[in-house]
Parts: sequence; C-alpha cells; structure tokens
Amino acid sequence: MKVTIRPLEEKDAYISYKWRNDKEVFSKTLAVYDREISLEMEIEWIKKVISITSDYRCAIDADRQYVGNIYLTNINDRNAEYHIFIGDKKYWGKGVAREASIQILKYAFGDLKLSKVYLKVRQDNVKAIKLYDNLGFSKVSEYLGVDTMELRSNEFNYFT
Repeated sequence: MKVTIRPLEEKDAYISYKWRNDKEVFSKTLAVYDREISLEMEIEWIKKVISITSDYRCAIDADRQYVGNIYLTNINDRNAEYHIFIGDKKYWGKGVAREASIQILKYAFGDLKLSKVYLKVRQDNVKAIKLYDNLGFSKVSEYLGVDTMELRSNEFNYFT
C-alpha cells in the first residue's frame, strides 16, 4: 500500500465531515464535539485552518484514497505540535499512521529544521502510544489522563 501526505484541501471536507460525526473515530482523540458537524461547518473549518501560516495541515492518502489527516500546528523556529487521525476505519491497523507520521516528521526535522515535535495523547489510547513509542517519542508529563510526549530531532531515526 502506498501512503502519501498532501496539503489538506477544501474538497476533503466532503469526506472528513462524516468522520467527525463518527464517535468511534474520535473516541480516542482529545477532540470533543457537542453537536453534529455539517458539511458547511467542515468546509469553513478547513478554509480557516489551511490559511494559518504557522500550521502544516495534511491529508493522508492510502493508494490514492483519502483516509485521514495529519498536522503540525503551532510551528515556530524550534518546535511544532503533532496531530493525527485515521478517519477511514478500513485502514486502522494497516501501518498507514506510521508511514504518514514518518513522512511528516521527516518534513519537520529535515525541511523545517525543527528541534522538537510534541503531542498530547489520551492514556487509554494504547495503540497510538505504541506508535509514538516506536517513532521515538518519550513521555515528558501527564495530567488528567493525558500524556504529553516529545521527539527531538537527534532521536528521530527515519531519514534513510
């Protein structure tokens, strides 16, 4: 399976709004939605976030099919925050998140020359934590069931 990341586009809303309304997809994320997300709301959200210059918002494609999102947000000259979700449940457990993560981390440490990427993850999201551990992230703190993890550029070993 060929996994690629590409800049998020407005047209992605036609698929992603369905994921945002799937409680199972978002059950392990920190995102909480108190109402149904409409297509119009998703289009407006994508328009807004892709205009933020301190963010790098990408879609994840597996064999040319849009299956999830991956982001670097709050990018500054040294750090960025990492986010990911696979919205298409058929692609859960297939290595898509790992491959997309390697690609965006190569961009973060190679192209952007960041020194650190950090993330927040629910402690009950065991599969995500296993992925982050495999990528080299280390837990640096915990608070109310959420771990903060970070990866430093000199600890990232996927440049080959």
